[in-house]
Amino acid sequence: MFLSIKNNKEVLQLPVPPNMYSIPGPWKNTQVDGLKQTLNIIGLKGLRSVEISSFFPAAGHNYPFLQNRTMWGMQYVDTIERWRGLRIPIRLVIIDSSGKKTENMAVVIDDFTHGMATDGDIQYTLQMSEFPFVSTGR
Repeated sequence: MFLSIKNNKEVLQLPVPPNMYSIPGPWKNTQVDGLKQTLNIIGLKGLRSVEISSFFPAAGHNYPFLQNRTMWGMQYVDTIERWRGLRIPIRLVIIDSSGKKTENMAVVIDDFTHGMATDGDIQYTLQMSEFPFVSTGR
């Protein structure tokens, strides 16, 4: 699982991908009461969202299952917070265990909660929602 900004100018691979995630794909449908039955009006596609929870290992916690060893603990937190401060979309790329790309979407971080576990690892939850690029048609 990767996060990046500015067309991969900076890329962050999550060291411990979450063991589970889901990406709801809502539609803004509306139900209205007709004379004899309820009708369903198909609306516009809503924004997808994703929430992931995992941990960033503390320095010296070189677990054998880590997928990234280029930074440790709070360095991940600092990078994500710096990116949020830029107020630009972040690219989320999810790759399955066979190396096939399963998701590739621009997102904004809606919430980033993190805290330190007793062993020094940083537990976190990252809530993101889709960022659609708008075309003016020109």
